[in-house]
Amino acid sequence: MKNEHPAPACRLGVCGSRTLTDERVKIILLEEIAASAATEIVTHAEPEGVCAMARELCREKAIPLKLHFLNFKYLRGAFEHRSRDVFKDCDRCVFIWDGKSKGTHNELNMCRKLGIPHVFHELKPTPYAASVGFEIDRDWDVGTEIEVPLADFETGL
Repeated sequence: MKNEHPAPACRLGVCGSRTLTDERVKIILLEEIAASAATEIVTHAEPEGVCAMARELCREKAIPLKLHFLNFKYLRGAFEHRSRDVFKDCDRCVFIWDGKSKGTHNELNMCRKLGIPHVFHELKPTPYAASVGFEIDRDWDVGTEIEVPLADFETGL
């Protein structure tokens, strides 16, 4: 029998764009949680998108969740202070970015400056809730008939 040591506890910070809400985000989060052996998720309390998906995933999988709320005593700096609080409470961070969001881009730069280990994923937003694991760049042609040859069972072709 192997002498296996349990993985060290990892608090995973989750940051990302509000425009990303489909299953690709959930798949990436599940993979990152498994890869980092995360025992707790740390994220922002208010935003939709990636942060909302992380909160939902924690409820579904009973993963401990720590939320950071905006504190408007800092006025315009409330968003930056909230992000700094998330980074102070995590051991590593995952970013899921739509390629446009300035807030996520600023958080990524802040994370780099603080020297926090991180993983970065860039996804294009899609109007579809399910992408079946690939990028959808155009609407499907509904009602178009496609001829598909039947397999020849004798030859296997």
